[in-house]
Amino acid sequence: MKVNSQNTTQAYPATSTSRAPEIKQPASSKEQLDTALRKLADDIYHKHEQQEPVPTYSQSITMTSTNVFSSPEIEQEALNNIWVATVNLYMPGGEVPKSIETMFSRYEAIMAEIAAEQPTLANGDWGIAINESGELEITGQLSDDRKSFIAEKFDTDIAFASAAKDFKSGFLKYLAMDAGGWSEYEVNESNFLTIIDVKELLDNSQAAEDFKQAWGKDFSWLESNKNISSQLERNALKK
Repeated sequence: MKVNSQNTTQAYPATSTSRAPEIKQPASSKEQLDTALRKLADDIYHKHEQQEPVPTYSQSITMTSTNVFSSPEIEQEALNNIWVATVNLYMPGGEVPKSIETMFSRYEAIMAEIAAEQPTLANGDWGIAINESGELEITGQLSDDRKSFIAEKFDTDIAFASAAKDFKSGFLKYLAMDAGGWSEYEVNESNFLTIIDVKELLDNSQAAEDFKQAWGKDFSWLESNKNISSQLERNALKK
């Protein structure tokens, strides 16, 4: 764990005249289409039909087209990706909620160790970020010594440190596959540590009594989802 010490088409709708060419595109002839376009581009327009054909305006036209290939198979794959992303980002049993739950299950014990040795730190104003390498960083207005003390507690808990890496990698992986929801925000490898505070997330993932009775656990994936949404809204830019 590292210690963070720093808090064309330009179209001119020409006036219609009796000389305007009619373009018909054969289904399989690009050459005939090009010929018709050149004829349209070279056409000359006049102020008065009764005058001699002295050109008063001519304009070349550039036309482009973009062919987007699609098929039922491609569309089905896109829908499947969205479904996979939805399950793994937001639903119980998905990769992201499971990694948060693993961190949550270890968090209370680690915080108890910290409180036993340095009681004032347990309720201190600090956070846990995950950097580009997947390592934990302690943030907040603390001395480097105190940050190092906290960092060691979380680093030496293998289950917590591994789940934190899984949380970040899974979040970014499925965010790229999602449509709507959290994918509306700009979150990537480089800015993740400035957007998601893991400590805040875990502090706000405690289940209410009715949830505990229904699900039989202290961790609430609904509350963790709510906190992630809140942190994204506060700390991330929309695309």
